[in-house]
Amino acid sequence: MSPTLLPDHTCWSFDDDRAFDRHAREFLRNGLCCGEQVWYVPGPRSGGIAEWLRGTSAKRERSVRILDPATAYPADGAIDPDAQTAAYVTATEQALSAGFTGLRVVADATALVRTAAHLDAFARYEFAIGRYMRIAPLRALCVFDRSALGDDAMAQLACLHPRSNTAGVSFGLHAGATPRTAVLSGELDVSMTGLLAGAIERAGLRPVRGEVVIHAEALRYIDHHCLRVLHAYAERHAIVVVLRTVLSTVSVMAELLGLLRIRVEMLP
Repeated sequence: MSPTLLPDHTCWSFDDDRAFDRHAREFLRNGLCCGEQVWYVPGPRSGGIAEWLRGTSAKRERSVRILDPATAYPADGAIDPDAQTAAYVTATEQALSAGFTGLRVVADATALVRTAAHLDAFARYEFAIGRYMRIAPLRALCVFDRSALGDDAMAQLACLHPRSNTAGVSFGLHAGATPRTAVLSGELDVSMTGLLAGAIERAGLRPVRGEVVIHAEALRYIDHHCLRVLHAYAERHAIVVVLRTVLSTVSVMAELLGLLRIRVEMLP
């Protein structure tokens, strides 16, 4: 498989228009080269890419769509996670039916996360669409204007993506292959407790026989504060969190702290 067709779900925060322009063009150009249909949902600071794509679309019939944000998303800015996920499932299937290898989207979603309630709904959507993207040829660059949103909002969004350019976020929690699973990677210390608590709730995991599973094979470090966050989540929902990891210290900490709702499964 070409590197450009690997799964890709990236959070891109920007305050430099030129850096964003370069990255977005490369992302979309890769999709066109691989036979994907590309969609672009612009924001107020991204007209240059739209003009470039209009020139490209003249040479590649049906390959390019530039969507009006007013029609692409709800007028009130409130995302319904299930409905928005279903819309992209349909769009991906239609692209495949039209003979494309998949769908690639760059979307400026800044206007959809300006309030706390809207950010919460959008964060839940990011997790839901991420699960679909694990199995489908849908790739997305989720774009946010950092100068409009601030660092805290950006951190909340960035930690729900497998990839991000947001500084100061040392971990990622994103969708696993099934509704009961999530993938946890990176490093978790006391400074990440608030982000982790919000991320695990927004994940919307669905227990099976009273358990959810967190695949933490790529987790490099976790301290006891963050383990307590996971345990508190398990207690609130009366479930067991199965944490699969290569870190032997996790099992030791869970036992010493009496975290009975965390079951550590050691991986070789």
